[in-house]
Amino acid sequence: MKLFIALIAVMGVIRFVLTMAGVSNDVVKYASMTVIIMAGSVYFGVTTSTHKERLKAAYLLILPYMLVEVAALSFTWLTGRPTIFHAPEYSMGLGIAGHMLGHLVGGLTWEPLMLFVVMEIVWAVALGGRWVRAHATG
Repeated sequence: MKLFIALIAVMGVIRFVLTMAGVSNDVVKYASMTVIIMAGSVYFGVTTSTHKERLKAAYLLILPYMLVEVAALSFTWLTGRPTIFHAPEYSMGLGIAGHMLGHLVGGLTWEPLMLFVVMEIVWAVALGGRWVRAHATG
């Protein structure tokens, strides 16, 4: 888990540095925390053994993402300097305060719950695959 948390945080910092350096959003968008989060969801969906462990993993995967987002949005809010974190394609028409509030609320509610659902689906598919392999050799 520590590796995924670190990778998500580092990718967020890379994303921030790129946007501050003036790299276009069309390029910066590929520095994706979401890709790492989804990889973690698949990994923990397969490797954890209980629903409680997967729920905990979902919250831990979202935490560094939420912290980076809120920090970057705070920077944008305080300085007025635009970043990819509050670009029109990511802010859903919200002002900076609403966008930040959305990340805080989403990061504590529906975002980890959506990851948990993804992990549960991965777990079920992996379990089904194990069952098929166990019964195919019998």
